[in-house]
Amino acid sequence: MKYKLIAADMDGTLVNDKSELTERTKQAILKAVAAGILFVTATGRPFSNVQNVKELLDKDMPFIVFNGAAAYMGKSEKLLFERFLDFDLAEEAFNIGQKKGIAQIVWTGPRLWGNRRCDETVRYESFSKNITMSIVTDLAAIKDEVRGFSKVLWIDDPAKIKELSIEMRTHFGRRLQCVSSMSNFLEFISNDAGKGTALAEISKLYGINKSEMIAIGDGQNDIGMLEYAGFSIAVDNASDEVKAVCDYITLSNNDDGVAEVIEKYILKPSV
Repeated sequence: MKYKLIAADMDGTLVNDKSELTERTKQAILKAVAAGILFVTATGRPFSNVQNVKELLDKDMPFIVFNGAAAYMGKSEKLLFERFLDFDLAEEAFNIGQKKGIAQIVWTGPRLWGNRRCDETVRYESFSKNITMSIVTDLAAIKDEVRGFSKVLWIDDPAKIKELSIEMRTHFGRRLQCVSSMSNFLEFISNDAGKGTALAEISKLYGINKSEMIAIGDGQNDIGMLEYAGFSIAVDNASDEVKAVCDYITLSNNDDGVAEVIEKYILKPSV
């Protein structure tokens, strides 16, 4: 099979635990792109926080951000699409979080809001490059001044997030998507969003069949794109839930798993 596209999750997959792109991974990506591969970064991060991959690529490549709620071209920064969460659902998720006393982050397109200044939200703000967090305690107060609500994010310790994930999926049912992107994050996004949905949109834009796609990930929020792509790969550090839906397990994110995939399935055409 001649693959034309590789979609890779970022944290826990493409970058190591220090959020670094290793030299081996950089070289593998550059060789793949030079060979004509469309390299798609798919992340829960905002577009402003993918600089280390954007700066690596000379060609304009798609970036799926906010777990599929939006996608941009890396160099031109052209917005390809946005999928906002219905306001009533965003408000419901936010209000539940308020009652539970959870630290929350709300993205409204490129704008960042926190429900209060605390260790969790301040750390998140510092992670979101060059973006200042505003405080909001009532989403209705900002409804008319924003483009829409990309996602609501809860931050807590991993054990509590695991419990809340089960509780919120039961509460919301099929009204929205409730996914864990990192062990201490629980995110609420539109049913029209998701990395799998975003990958399908990119498939249409470029005329690439899903059988010609490789997707690589580690977390619950990657499952949609892993199920969509013709060849699905989990890094070794992925959860058992992710490994169960994948065709192949590569090395961990700390051992250049993405590079291993590119070298094996793209740069060695006989394989």
